[in-house]
Amino acid sequence: MEIEDRGFVIGSAIDLKEKKPDGSYVLELTHQAAVPSEFGSPLKGGGGSKKAYSNISASGESLFELTRQMSTITSHALFFSHMQVLILSEELAKEPNLIANIVDYFIRDHEMRRSIKLVIADGGAKEILNSKVENEHLPALYLESLMDNAYKNTESMKPVHIGEVQEMLLGNQSFVIPKVNMTDKNYIQYKDAAAFQGMSHKMVDSLSDEESKGLNFLTQHNQGGPIKIKIDGQMVAVELSDIKPSIRLVNKHKNTAEIAITIDLEGRITERIGDMSVLNDAYLKKVKKAIEEKVKAMSYQVIAKAQDELHTDILGIGEFLYTYHYGFWSKVKDNWETGENYFSQSSIHVSTDVKIEMVGSADKVTNTKGNRNSR
Repeated sequence: MEIEDRGFVIGSAIDLKEKKPDGSYVLELTHQAAVPSEFGSPLKGGGGSKKAYSNISASGESLFELTRQMSTITSHALFFSHMQVLILSEELAKEPNLIANIVDYFIRDHEMRRSIKLVIADGGAKEILNSKVENEHLPALYLESLMDNAYKNTESMKPVHIGEVQEMLLGNQSFVIPKVNMTDKNYIQYKDAAAFQGMSHKMVDSLSDEESKGLNFLTQHNQGGPIKIKIDGQMVAVELSDIKPSIRLVNKHKNTAEIAITIDLEGRITERIGDMSVLNDAYLKKVKKAIEEKVKAMSYQVIAKAQDELHTDILGIGEFLYTYHYGFWSKVKDNWETGENYFSQSSIHVSTDVKIEMVGSADKVTNTKGNRNSR
């Protein structure tokens, strides 16, 4: 087939249009297809005057049927092997088992890839694909780029692929999926997270910035990003270059299980306000202690929400017990998040250890007398 005749689908969005009395759903499916002829070429001196993509929408009960219907309203044959992102509306995600059925459809299609990134839209999913970001030709690829840059911010969740979600759904594991929303200036913002309950396969709540940061500290390896603290009332910014959480089971009593989580962090001072020398040992100890206390506070904040509000193990402790303490896990698994809910009854302790590996290439540019004072 000629490349001009193909419609390369790069992103899809699904919204919930209606929930019928019989329990069935009417969904709105939107595919964003790239239009190769509008990208231009060096010989033409640039792109065409039209958009470089086309959004095609249809509503119905069957996603497979809707995709086939779209072939009657477009001259391009839809091709899915280059699809990058799938966006689901929050309203849809809160319906029991609906996300499982949708993921199953995308996994079954032979053109789809398990590496497609999945996000939850805070509002309408279709609106994300309709965004008009300056100097960005393809909203779906713009969103994917935002997700790939997530490692630069501690509050941004690591991208989740539909293959990973399918495995967690099959194992009835609780999990989180990153969220996106539209700003007032029509920019796509990649922040916060949606928490899913493993047994019901539905979204139960959203995590705020602080809660997302705390969850990242507890679960994400090699995640970096800035953290801001105050020393003697003055601001210090530290760039975390490495985060390594580790879990340990302290005792194996069903009703009073104790889990210890140790978080090792490495970072460097990138910005500060004040006259104290960063080469001063007492100052560095204050920096380390302030970071440790802040990380622990954010960690305990999300632990409290998971145990007391959601009663949902989004921390991955059940997976840890299954992998390393299967004998104990076999005794508690049926009541881990339901029934007795041993997860909510367990005691989770967090300890932190911070290493400042760099303080910058200079102590101070100038001292109070205006003389140079560099390392």
